[in-house]
Amino acid sequence: MSKITNLDDTCEGLLVLIGYMKEKFFRPAEIIARSHLSPGQFHALSALYRRGPLPMSEIAAELKISKQQLTPLIGKLIDNGMVIRRADSQDRRIIVIEISETGKDAFEHLKLKIKKNIIAKLANLPEEDLQELNNLLLRLRDILKGIT
Repeated sequence: MSKITNLDDTCEGLLVLIGYMKEKFFRPAEIIARSHLSPGQFHALSALYRRGPLPMSEIAAELKISKQQLTPLIGKLIDNGMVIRRADSQDRRIIVIEISETGKDAFEHLKLKIKKNIIAKLANLPEEDLQELNNLLLRLRDILKGIT
């Protein structure tokens, strides 16, 4: 089999897998998150939870939105006490957003609800399928890390 055919098959397989993951796992997770936060707010909290304090420009880049679109989104998170806005300690012109304890608690609560939903879906798998899935996920993560 040629590399081009193999790449096409791999691409097709990934597209099918992404569709399946979206339907079975991502969509239910979005429904859970949306009941508490807008999708943009959830993704902003997620970025701040994972990466720590970030300038507005980096959050906008992570969410793939403009800084003008980000401003009201962050404003609502500030109003709800989930994030803190402050000037950068080295350059006062840069605004840094940091997740608050309230924001961390809210994100961890949502993450736990999403995780429970996924566990419920996986609970019916036979033990050997679950072990194989875990091994495949570890291998897939290693392979995808290497993509530039």
